[in-house]
Amino acid sequence: MHRKFNTLLIPVESQVRELDGKILLASVAAEQGFDVIIGSRAHIHYYASKVRNAIYIAKSMRRFSNRMFKILHGLGHRIVALDEEALVRLPNQQYYTHRLSPITFNLIDHLFSWGENDAQAFKNYPHYQGQPVHEVGNPRIDILRPELRDYFSPEKNELVEKYGDYILINTNFGQVNHFIPDIGNQEADRDKNFSRNDNDAYITQRYTHKKTLFDAFKNLIPYLANTFKDTHFILRPHPSESSESWQLQLNQYNNVTVTNKGNVIPWIMGAKALVSNGCTTSIESTVLQKPTLGYYPIFNELVDDKLPKALCDISRTNEQIAEKISASLSINSHPINDKQNVLRHHISNLDGDFSSEKIVEVLNNNYTYCQYEHYNMLKRIPSVIHNNARTLVKYAKSKKGSNRNSIEYHKYRFPHINDEYVHERVNRFNLLTGKFQNIEVKEISQDIFYLAEN
Repeated sequence: MHRKFNTLLIPVESQVRELDGKILLASVAAEQGFDVIIGSRAHIHYYASKVRNAIYIAKSMRRFSNRMFKILHGLGHRIVALDEEALVRLPNQQYYTHRLSPITFNLIDHLFSWGENDAQAFKNYPHYQGQPVHEVGNPRIDILRPELRDYFSPEKNELVEKYGDYILINTNFGQVNHFIPDIGNQEADRDKNFSRNDNDAYITQRYTHKKTLFDAFKNLIPYLANTFKDTHFILRPHPSESSESWQLQLNQYNNVTVTNKGNVIPWIMGAKALVSNGCTTSIESTVLQKPTLGYYPIFNELVDDKLPKALCDISRTNEQIAEKISASLSINSHPINDKQNVLRHHISNLDGDFSSEKIVEVLNNNYTYCQYEHYNMLKRIPSVIHNNARTLVKYAKSKKGSNRNSIEYHKYRFPHINDEYVHERVNRFNLLTGKFQNIEVKEISQDIFYLAEN
């Protein structure tokens, strides 16, 4: 097959959240003849100038990516995008300000949406350039479908054996309990519109609301640990959150474990119930048809994320959530979460073709015999220099523990893996689908992997 753009660059920012779905996407693409480079987003950016004629699959379109998008375009790469944060997102006005950028939008060829809801949000963006928007879902959801759900069975079985009947509590307090304590001020310096001030009612209310919820969860978990002494509680902070602050508070409880190890999906699959507030895990739990409990001691109609709230069985007090946990523990089979119809407006490809297959189909259709410019030496040389300079600056910043580019924060979001790890994950998909048996995997740089069909 003749493609001017035959290499895919697939960056992964949060390993525990994104990597498994993107390995599936990489496997589908490799079997279709693409050369795939997948790995740490930061390292993919460093590596980008060593590749020619690639399609970069962006996971966000924030103004913080303006420079990198310009570099990628100058290097001769094409950019498509699927916003990982567009499913549970800010209200449109704030989403447009804080998550989208006129510059990044201008450099994107194609947009992939989770479903109808965010597709319409893209089209309503004032700086929308008329690019095709493809309602494809997300490879993360592919793995939740019955056909691929056993992908996580080894981890799920291990968790059940270790913890027995456990309750999973997922938190989402990166704004008030970040891994880097001063990140709020750093974000404000980088994006003046993201400051918490009296002129932005939403940002002010959101911070206050999250802080109140954070304090409420800190009160809830000891209450549950004391109420259900024979039940284990797994607390999983958001990938951007500090685990240490939770551990300092909860290490006195023998039946509470604080961890963000591995993908959250096997943890949901093994749990008797999920407890969360405004978290994507409530959506994943609904797809998996697990009891999905929402702890909402306070409401804020402006701030509360609408979709997770619509999917949860809501409790207002510690006593109410305890009653629902007790009910989940007392039955042999979980009641089916019957709110999947709510998801149809927000997530495409819950059945039928997989999202990963639809994405690769779009790439095949649009980058085979395409008319896009694919090489310009006059643009490429300055962009190579620019990317190398950017890499040196990022490397210097990585030595500062208080910086979002720090080595410690990168390792927290993307723990080191090797090619054997990636190959084992591809093999799991092979056992479930009968495909991908000829996929070659090799590590080409730290936390960057090459996948192609032999």
